[in-house]
Amino acid sequence: MGKSRAAITEDLRQRIVTGVHLGTLRPGERLPSLRDLGAELNVDPRTIMGAYRQLAAEGLVRLLPRSGVFVAPSTPTGDELLPEVAAWVVDFLLRGLSRDVPPTELRRQARACLDTVRVRAACLECNEDQIYSLSQQVRADYGFEAVAVDTADLAGRRPLPPGAADADLVLTTRFHTAEAERLGRRLRRPVIVATLDPVFVNEVTRMMAAGRVWWICTDPRFAAKVPTMFGAPVLPVVLGRVPPEDIPPGDMVYATRRAADRLPAGWRGGRVVTVPRVFSAETARALLVFLVKRNLAEARASVKSRVSAGPRAARRWSSRP
Repeated sequence: MGKSRAAITEDLRQRIVTGVHLGTLRPGERLPSLRDLGAELNVDPRTIMGAYRQLAAEGLVRLLPRSGVFVAPSTPTGDELLPEVAAWVVDFLLRGLSRDVPPTELRRQARACLDTVRVRAACLECNEDQIYSLSQQVRADYGFEAVAVDTADLAGRRPLPPGAADADLVLTTRFHTAEAERLGRRLRRPVIVATLDPVFVNEVTRMMAAGRVWWICTDPRFAAKVPTMFGAPVLPVVLGRVPPEDIPPGDMVYATRRAADRLPAGWRGGRVVTVPRVFSAETARALLVFLVKRNLAEARASVKSRVSAGPRAARRWSSRP
């Protein structure tokens, strides 16, 4: 049985978003035709058209009659509001009303789920590039405080980095599950093993199949690790050891987030692939579930404390001269 239109729409949404993040798709670039995509996905072109119309309503693509479908201009940033976000908020508020929760109360509860307490994550990896990437993503997307922990810090009797002992959870990748679990037992904290978004993995694999891919990083340990991550030959470049100018102009370049932040502005005309977020949907859900549960537990404890202290506080107030 073929995929539903909703599933096709989600597949195309992820392809486009990932392509834009990777730099393999640019605003204004033409997307595959209805016939080509229908043949690739084994679905009726009318289903593809319905999916494209949904993505156009979200502002992700533009439909131009007799011309095709194109990646929409860059999404607004900063204080500009996205039209689709307003639609999501309305749906969220209507769902609350259907359960007899008015928008004012839903707003209060949403804040309690996200803003009651600051969550701290100990980001564990064996190299600075991946530690930086883990830390940046949990900080930017989830509002966590991030503490960098190198696996070398766990050797012998070395003290943990400042703040690590107070972490609420340990975050790592599949390469260091065992070390993370030992650290989790030591701190008596849960462990989340981050996995990569399969759409991102597929796109990087496609890049490698199309030609040479150079990987710019900052830590030699990451350069040695890259070939084991995707199972394909890559050409690592460590900043400070090999001048990036030596990379042939026509070759594809990937830069870790840490390396990209250290490259000269506008280098190679911006045609450097780097990704702001690579967590899989499962990892994102695990982080959000932890964030909400931790905040709700703190909010409930705070309410309970205020309620239990209420009568005593009243007595203290009434006994004052």
